[in-house]
Amino acid sequence: MPVFKICLIQSQPEKEEMYYQRWLVLRKPIDMERGTEKDEYDDYALHFIAVCEEQIIGSARLRELSTGIGSIAYLAVLPEFQSQGVGTALIQKIIEIAKQKQLTSLRVMSRINSSKFYEKIGFRGTGQPFKFLGISHQFMLLNLPYSKNLLGRALIQKNLEN
Repeated sequence: MPVFKICLIQSQPEKEEMYYQRWLVLRKPIDMERGTEKDEYDDYALHFIAVCEEQIIGSARLRELSTGIGSIAYLAVLPEFQSQGVGTALIQKIIEIAKQKQLTSLRVMSRINSSKFYEKIGFRGTGQPFKFLGISHQFMLLNLPYSKNLLGRALIQKNLEN
């Protein structure tokens, strides 16, 4: 298992390296040009990277959609580092930051072949699958208990129902 750290993008050169890594994993395999790995929300989002021996091996983005709702996008791990905990560590860091921001839920537009990864973390599919860039996707949602009081109320409600 590789030794890596999760951190936020710290500089423009680091951001450009992250974009290249994102393109390599998500766009190049489906024959899309450079530049397609970026969108209009990138400047308003937090970008997380997984770094191993000074190389970006994974990345993901968090942005607020609306009050209380966050969106995870562009989770990308280099193929040689997949299934080694890198993606999970990125998502766990995003969940930690989302809770600090008092977000109540996180949404991700998952490729169907990645949905089991998100389900293991606690995400649940919502709505019907659909095509995006010719690939089947599904929206998935994770509810975040952001305070002990809210969690306590949920547990009390669950006990009342049983």
